[in-house]
Amino acid sequence: MAGPTPAQVEGYMRMFELLSDAEWCIEENLGWTVVRPDRGWLTVDDVVRRLRGDPDAMTTCRPADVRWEDDLVYLEQRGDAVMIVEYAANSAEEDALKRLSQGATVHGVFWGINNFNSLFCGVDGVLVTELDTLRPGHRWGTDPEALADHLDALLELHDPSRHGTDRGAAWDWPTAMATLGSLTDLRLDADWFRRPQLCATVNSR
Repeated sequence: MAGPTPAQVEGYMRMFELLSDAEWCIEENLGWTVVRPDRGWLTVDDVVRRLRGDPDAMTTCRPADVRWEDDLVYLEQRGDAVMIVEYAANSAEEDALKRLSQGATVHGVFWGINNFNSLFCGVDGVLVTELDTLRPGHRWGTDPEALADHLDALLELHDPSRHGTDRGAAWDWPTAMATLGSLTDLRLDADWFRRPQLCATVNSR
């Protein structure tokens, strides 16, 4: 078993602390998705179109300055991959995941109020694995074990016999984010939310 290191999890815990003064409380709602093409290149414009937005209408803003907007997503090109961050779960919806994962692999995580959450992987329009990060032992999809090598931190956190539960609920979402970082080799930090990022309204077409 593998996954994020303790230092990586602690880094996301620190990110949450540093963003405590942001306009939106990311502990309540956040989605982070990474789309990586099977071959070639995928652009931010391509991803916005797949989310039924208009690339020509994109602007820039600092995510930390924005309150809840259900259909607003923030995007960044990271090499051949595109990263999507949002205060909702547009990218995790079944139809959106099918579109995003055409000719691509999509890894994502989101959570909302009342602990509704998911860590998921889609490939070529198919949901490969999905799980509730608060119950990581229960997984579903065409290959429920596809992410197993990256889940150790989540499994430990929610296993009373390993004393992970002693850390408390504040570690739930930082551990989920660190797990996505382990799956994608990408990182988010507080400074990212405070810098201008491309943003687009989706579900508009």
